[in-house]
Amino acid sequence: MKFKKLTATFGKLRNETLELGPGLNIIEAPNESGKSTWCAFINAMLYGIDTAERDRAGHLSAKTRYRPWDGGAMVGTMELEKGGREITIQRTGRASAPMKNFYAVYSHTADFIRELDGDTAGEALTGVSRQVFERTAFIRRPDMKISQTSELERKIADLVSTGDENTSYTRSNELLGKWQRKLRFNRSGSIPALEQELREARAEMERIEASSENIATLRGSMDRLKRQLEGMARDLEVHKKLEHRNAARELEKARVNAENADRRVEELTESLTRDGHVMTREDINAIREKAAAVMPLKKVADDAERALWRAEKELVDAANRREASPLNGFDEVKLEEDIRRGRELEQKARNVKEPRIPPLIPIVLWVLAAAGLVMCTGLLAPALRGAGAVAGLFAFNMAGVIASLLLGAAGLMLFFVKPPKKRSAADEMEELLGGYGVAGVDKLASLRDAYVALIRDEEQKKAARDSAREAYDNAREAAREAGQSAVDSLSVFMPEITSGEAVLDALNEAERAIDGLTHARFDAVSARNIYETLKADFDDSVEVDDSYLPMPLRSREDTLRAMERAREQLSEATRAYDQALGAQRTLGDPAVIEGRIRALSERIDQENRRYSALTLAIEALAEANNDLQTRFSPEVSRRAGEIMQRLTDGKYEKLYFDKGFEAGAKEASSPETRNVLALSDGTVDEVYFALRLAMCDLLLGGEEPCPIILDDALANFDDGRCARALEVLKDMAEKRQIILFTCHTREKKLSGD
Repeated sequence: MKFKKLTATFGKLRNETLELGPGLNIIEAPNESGKSTWCAFINAMLYGIDTAERDRAGHLSAKTRYRPWDGGAMVGTMELEKGGREITIQRTGRASAPMKNFYAVYSHTADFIRELDGDTAGEALTGVSRQVFERTAFIRRPDMKISQTSELERKIADLVSTGDENTSYTRSNELLGKWQRKLRFNRSGSIPALEQELREARAEMERIEASSENIATLRGSMDRLKRQLEGMARDLEVHKKLEHRNAARELEKARVNAENADRRVEELTESLTRDGHVMTREDINAIREKAAAVMPLKKVADDAERALWRAEKELVDAANRREASPLNGFDEVKLEEDIRRGRELEQKARNVKEPRIPPLIPIVLWVLAAAGLVMCTGLLAPALRGAGAVAGLFAFNMAGVIASLLLGAAGLMLFFVKPPKKRSAADEMEELLGGYGVAGVDKLASLRDAYVALIRDEEQKKAARDSAREAYDNAREAAREAGQSAVDSLSVFMPEITSGEAVLDALNEAERAIDGLTHARFDAVSARNIYETLKADFDDSVEVDDSYLPMPLRSREDTLRAMERAREQLSEATRAYDQALGAQRTLGDPAVIEGRIRALSERIDQENRRYSALTLAIEALAEANNDLQTRFSPEVSRRAGEIMQRLTDGKYEKLYFDKGFEAGAKEASSPETRNVLALSDGTVDEVYFALRLAMCDLLLGGEEPCPIILDDALANFDDGRCARALEVLKDMAEKRQIILFTCHTREKKLSGD
């Protein structure tokens, strides 16, 4: 058996696909990428989900742990090859019953495989039960060690002890137990029967003594039962007349049903007939083969549509990033020119010095202003003091004061106010960069480079979007053409079907109609047979009595049962009466009964001795089986030792396992066997890795051995032992498929793939 393709909605897997090939498959993936989930999915597809398992402290049940993260239902499809044929199995379900629904078909014909069902598919495909599979071919850390189970113990013991699973201690023990139970099992068996017979013989003596007292009572019971039987016979006659009346009515009803069934067959046949040809399952299968090609093409179209959606989203994201740029909308050529112009202006600004007014000029103006004020004040004072000051002199002095003030103000202006200057290179550069909202030419160049990269990225995303759109259009057209081919084939029988989407529904409807026609034909034959049977059984020579007939208190069945009971009671009473008479005739001769009692006692003693002998045999067989169980491991140990010797390059030459799979290992350089508890974690993993591979060889062989699943099983191996383990797996992969999940990259490198 080989797995080919897995599709899962399971745990963190959301409609994800894993394709596998023959031989050794190494699947590398980082932690939390779903490797262990894929392993659990394979197990669930083969054996289902144990819905009886419950969550508990420190442990989640499978139905909880692998519930899809989006809240949907678990769904899975597995494509595999078995017996030279390709098989597709699918499991679906609901939250309360995950993966409960199961169906299996042959992949190329879509024919259902009735031999596979949800409960037995795993064992039918792998050849072993879930318990054996999980302890042999399902190898994962940290559960490398094998725990004992009854099924695994039985299979190993059967193969090792006799080489034949049909002969074993278990079956021998069951056979001895069966013989023992024939002698005594609770209150059944030959010994309790003989003891009961002995008690009856002893009680017979007492009955003989009391028989005389019963004779009168038995005679009265017999007379009473005879009168009851006479009354019930009269009731049966009334029932017979009523049944004949009902039979006539049932016969008429059966005739009407037969005619209706025939009409139903005619109607269904007419609905399936076109131009004189009745649609058959062969017609449907031929059309379904064409329709089957539609689904893969639709899946390709769906994948192409998703790829187109991703490409369009990436294009929108690229456009958004470009639009978010501060330079969005600016022309690339103008940007380049402005950057070049900015660098020229920046160079000019470095070479030009700003003109300034010499500070001596304002100082001179302040000195002149102060001198003027002093002078005017000196001239004014004598004039004011003189009685003959004239208006002309006053006006002259005022003009001097004003002139001095103006000179001082001019000095202040020249000191604090810069002279106007011409438009400089720095001003031009500031105006140029201000249009872009940046402070320097280097910043503008950096923004320009990022903006150009965003434009190029958007152009690439657009080209990718156009390519994805073309792929989607081609895939959709291929799916449409395939669907139209199926529609054209179906139109011979159903011209109203014009779309590929309706083909499968129409085929299913037609198949249901054919099923209905088959059932209708069966019903018509059944109805006709019922009518003919009733007609043959109906005695038309007896006139139907339509007169009033009083209904007896008991039904016919109750009357018959009452008569049977009364006859049995009468027979018992008669037998008891005869026995009582016989007992009376044998009274006074108890020797016969005493002899019978002795014979029964001797036989009981003999059977008890046989029972004790069987008990001893069962105990001896159990001891022999215990001895066998302690010695069954050599074959497993030998094969596991060979593998361990290869893994460790000869360091460990032998392994030993007891019936509980507790292990010991012997180094080639030491005579001492060491318990695995004394070994390193990596070596312990290698011991149980070798044990599992050995058990796969012994228990899961055959012409089509089941695959081996490994989940990070080599994580604790060093590089050298990992490489040798891969060589062992490669050798085994020549006869069976092996799937190795790993979070490391070394496995593929070491295997040479």
